[in-house]
Amino acid sequence: MEFDRIRGNIGFFMGLILFILILALPTPQTFIDYAKSGLSSTSVNSDVLTLSYSMKITLALLILMIIWWVSEAVPIPITSLLPGVILPLFKVYGVQSGKLIELNGRNVFLNYANPVIFLFLAGFLIAGAMQKWGLDRRIALWILTRGNIAKSPGKILFGLIIATAFISMWVSNTATTAMMLPIALGILNKLNVDYNSKYAKAVMLGVAYSASIGGIGTIIGTPPNGIAVSILSKEKIAQINFLEWMSFGIPFLIFTLPTLWLVLKLVFKFEIKFGDEIKDVLLSEKNKLGKLTKAEKLTLFGFLLTVFLWLTNPFWQFIPFLGHKLEWFDEYLIAVFGCIVLFALPVDLGKRKFVLDWNDSKYVDWGTLLLFGGGIALSDALFKTGLANVLANEFIKFFGHPSLFLLIFIAVIFMELLTEVTSNTAVTSMMVPIFISICSGLGVNSTFVVLPATIGASMAFMLPVATPPNAIVYGTRYVSLLDMIKAGLILDLIAWLFISLYFYIISSLNLLKF
Repeated sequence: MEFDRIRGNIGFFMGLILFILILALPTPQTFIDYAKSGLSSTSVNSDVLTLSYSMKITLALLILMIIWWVSEAVPIPITSLLPGVILPLFKVYGVQSGKLIELNGRNVFLNYANPVIFLFLAGFLIAGAMQKWGLDRRIALWILTRGNIAKSPGKILFGLIIATAFISMWVSNTATTAMMLPIALGILNKLNVDYNSKYAKAVMLGVAYSASIGGIGTIIGTPPNGIAVSILSKEKIAQINFLEWMSFGIPFLIFTLPTLWLVLKLVFKFEIKFGDEIKDVLLSEKNKLGKLTKAEKLTLFGFLLTVFLWLTNPFWQFIPFLGHKLEWFDEYLIAVFGCIVLFALPVDLGKRKFVLDWNDSKYVDWGTLLLFGGGIALSDALFKTGLANVLANEFIKFFGHPSLFLLIFIAVIFMELLTEVTSNTAVTSMMVPIFISICSGLGVNSTFVVLPATIGASMAFMLPVATPPNAIVYGTRYVSLLDMIKAGLILDLIAWLFISLYFYIISSLNLLKF
């Protein structure tokens, strides 16, 4: 599109110009003062100049990546490789134990092999197995044909929302939407509704929005979750395991999904009636799948085994004589183990046909994995050079010492607004280090702010460009831009208020213990 081309061209040159301009300007005195305080008393003046210069380079890199990420001047995953080039090229140094350490290529690229990347790599492949053998579609149709779900328009809408959200807890929101869309379109076609149908608008937006919301339920549900967990772990702030994430993620879904259903009913006020024909359509689709195949059974076994290990992992320490020997087998290794199991389970041993083979690497979103690495590398540079603390101090100077609720309130709306126009993974990568430093400066537990901000990054409902699910349903022509803004704005505001209140309450009650 013409707009995308212009935006990309402007972003490309603006990013480069600002990068060069920051490099050309003198190092700010604020950077020099912070460098003096960040180094040990035995450090020489040259170390101070080196660290302050490193902060300037990191700031230039941050600005360049923000502009290129937002404008998509170059593909987002390629922008994510910039830390691996810029930091070693300009000999950027950071501080560790009061002494300078060089952020050379080896140190920077260690971030691109962070354990969370392997968690998502395995997660993509496990989800890919479900897609490959149609298990995700079978689960969705099973949910939609339960009881009286298909007996009324409102119940079908709710069933679609629940089915989409559940699949999205384990499969990417894009793949989930692509899988659920034919089911939703089949229902609408049977009803012979036109493109102006209010019910069609509610159904399409219900699928898109629940695909984004469902990812909140698990660590692997959406990339921002993994980014936040990895940064909190790397900075030794909190170690959040799979079950602990679900302990606040699932209650969030329990409130949000019925709220989504209610908002869509109130906004579109659809009036449509039908008998058993929709359930007949869904049952027909379900019957076409036949009985559970061997491949589906093996996929289900591998999936359930992995989930079982994830959920029970925190309790292994209590197993006599064995618990301490399993400490190394964390959620990251469990994911890789589950993935390997699927590569080893034979569908047809004679033909050497397994649940997964290397051709199924197509299910891996390699760009997202690069984005993980780039975000973690940028975060590492922000912390080690001290730039994150400098930016946090400037925030505190401007806003003073806001209450915990106000801090959460600001963080969530900031993330929601940013993710309406750019990648939520990129936004999380940029903002989590700054939020952590702000919390540190204010003496606030960082998890109280980082977790709601991270969830806020997935609450982008107003624009087609905000998320792939939004774009997919917008492309069906059942939903106009005005429809999406109308429903999305209400949901954004509700999510903003609920996330802020929810995390303020559980934080105040000290229920976030990691």
